[in-house]
Amino acid sequence: MKTILSTFFTILVSASLFSQPVLRGDSIHTGLSFNIYSLTNINVASLQQMGANINWNLSSSTATLLGTAEFLQMSATPYATQYPNANFAIKFNINGTTVYSLFNLTSTIFEEVGNNVSTSGGVPFLNPRTALIFPYTYNTIHSDTYQKTGQSNRTIIHKYDSYGNFTTSMATHNNVIRDLTIDNGDTAANFWSTTPAIPILTANSNGFTLWKLTSGLTGMSSINNNLMFDIYPNPAMDHLTIINKEPLLGIEVYNMCGQHEFSTTQSTVDISVLQPGIYFIKVNYVSGNAIQKFVKQ
Repeated sequence: MKTILSTFFTILVSASLFSQPVLRGDSIHTGLSFNIYSLTNINVASLQQMGANINWNLSSSTATLLGTAEFLQMSATPYATQYPNANFAIKFNINGTTVYSLFNLTSTIFEEVGNNVSTSGGVPFLNPRTALIFPYTYNTIHSDTYQKTGQSNRTIIHKYDSYGNFTTSMATHNNVIRDLTIDNGDTAANFWSTTPAIPILTANSNGFTLWKLTSGLTGMSSINNNLMFDIYPNPAMDHLTIINKEPLLGIEVYNMCGQHEFSTTQSTVDISVLQPGIYFIKVNYVSGNAIQKFVKQ
């Protein structure tokens, strides 16, 4: 069903300006909201650039608001019992119409199990369609067969072929990857930020769709929310201490706008560099991650 066409290539990084970003499953979270825009006046030549350390620049494009999207737990949708193999949902409200795309998210795969799901029906997948694999590293190629209800088997191929910075008229995103897909013969380019993991742009035969994060990390929750930790003191002035149930892999700190401040592997976290305010701390484990809010005085 799922086959790797090629393993990871050996990359020479001595001349690279940036490290190669990696997209991981534990970086995709519920609790995020987006405005969805259609882009025109696109610099297509910029989007066609590929390779390492690319600067994609769409700052001259024109954005027209289409609607909104939300990353949700399945329990926040009306379809949890109909799709028991889904644990992640994207709720779209486009031009006044609400539909859901439903997914199974694990540490190794993000796969679609239903799309265009609404009160009037939807399209279940008899064999899920891979949206992303994890960890997704530079020059990985992945092939998958999938089948929607009422259709024959089809094939989708993913290739992480480029990374760099992505600029629009609204924001500049660092550590962006390009996921090039060929889905039953249709080619698309999907751009994802990896810090945190959010979609930035989709370019396909239907046009150019921009995602703009509007919620930051407020309310963000991990799929594996059984993993908990304590922090003290809170509020804190200079340092936070992490008390966790199991060995940690790393710690990430984000501000209220969802911007990555810094990472560490130390259970005593130096926050003296932060400005006073509200922040989120994410602790990563082998089996998942957990998030808490803290106040920097």
